[in-house]
Amino acid sequence: MMKITLTNNYSYLPIKQNQRHSFVTTTQDLVDFSYKKTPEQNISFGWNPIKKLKDYNQYKKAQAYADQLYEYAMTKEGKDNVIFRHYKMEPLEGLQYGIKVFDGLTMKDIQYLSEGLHVIAVKRGCTNMCAHCYADAKPQNREMSWEDFTKITKGFKQLQERLHGLDIWGSNMPYMKDNLLFKSVELFYDADCMNMAIKDKNGKIYDFTDLATELNESLGRKTVFDTAGWQLGNERMQKRAEKYAEYFSKKENMDKLNQFNLSFNVFNATYVASRRALKAKDYDKAKRLREKFTNNVANAIFTFTPVIENPKFGILQRCFNGQAKNAEGFNPEAMGRLIREVITKVNSLYLQDLNGEKKYIKNKNDYERKLRALGQKMNHMDTGLNSSGRMLKFMDEFKIKVPMQDFTESTKEMIDDLKENGRHHKFVMHKLIDTDGKVYHMDYARFFPTEIQLNLENKDTPSPRLANIIDTFVIKKDLINK
Repeated sequence: MMKITLTNNYSYLPIKQNQRHSFVTTTQDLVDFSYKKTPEQNISFGWNPIKKLKDYNQYKKAQAYADQLYEYAMTKEGKDNVIFRHYKMEPLEGLQYGIKVFDGLTMKDIQYLSEGLHVIAVKRGCTNMCAHCYADAKPQNREMSWEDFTKITKGFKQLQERLHGLDIWGSNMPYMKDNLLFKSVELFYDADCMNMAIKDKNGKIYDFTDLATELNESLGRKTVFDTAGWQLGNERMQKRAEKYAEYFSKKENMDKLNQFNLSFNVFNATYVASRRALKAKDYDKAKRLREKFTNNVANAIFTFTPVIENPKFGILQRCFNGQAKNAEGFNPEAMGRLIREVITKVNSLYLQDLNGEKKYIKNKNDYERKLRALGQKMNHMDTGLNSSGRMLKFMDEFKIKVPMQDFTESTKEMIDDLKENGRHHKFVMHKLIDTDGKVYHMDYARFFPTEIQLNLENKDTPSPRLANIIDTFVIKKDLINK
């Protein structure tokens, strides 16, 4: 029996407002802890002697406050309860001196962009053209240089060292603690992780394994690998996928990820093209495209066999719910047929491997275990879709009727809340750093531009326009800093 669930949109969960405060520590409050004083760092404060002295003194005061904050976090009262947004940022002003990526930003700006940081969009653009794409992804090609990416990661690492590793991400806030979504920093917005490989100034290529490692080692954060697969016969992508499967099959490498996902859904461009051909009564073309789609999925699953038993590996199956009208070919029944076809093909690939090369299936026990794991991964369908991106256009083409969430009222609520509370906003939202360093306030269904931009080398080369952007309201620095 297939389990079909509706995924609730998390965008409307209000954050509990706590009193903003500074703190006082006493000897009685302190418990045993390993206190590491901030190491002296080589920081340039400029050439103006008076300003240099002023900035130096401000930095030392900010560091003393950071030391005190850390001490408080180690007390019985403060341990695990220090939520960065609830403390005054003014006494920390100057702690960011010398960290080039934060040039021009206040500590309030930095606290704001850090809390809920969910995307560092290393690469923009995708050729998959999935019909439901919330990002309305197009085959653009704007990416960070390795130098810009590591300028961000090393900048956060340096700031975290000055804060003694205190959580600046908000991950200990009540609504984040048990939510994997808020514990991940994704490296993509409208890109497929299989296509993510960036270069340094010397032309050296860094692929997803390098990106995930750098993120984990510098920020202490885990990311997500997400792909819709690749075309069977694409030797370059096949080789890369095999490398990733082998790499992430090792525990120490999978520990850098929160999730490893393969997307398998009725919105894939090849499958949708087969439905268009069927609609046009071109039955041979419809069958050929359907076969191509299921063969691609089966090959991807077979390639990812080394990680298929890992709890972090998931096969994301999406379709309309059973109540959708005119959704033949895109509903749970159609998804179920595709699942059975793909499992049959993977089974054939496993038997072929068992009786031949034994690349992944060494014996009968392997065969039974891997098939069992595959069945477990494919017993859940996600029907929690929204109308952002290309979805409405796709629904109109096929005359599909199903209620979709209207974001008009909630967007107005969010704007009113941001105007009132600034960085202390009460709605659950994420932050996205785009390839040009610009920061956006987002929940995928909508993006609010901000005045914040990180100081990247390529910051003047604009990124492609984000889908679902709310141009009528810009979150200005004075709002964040009020």
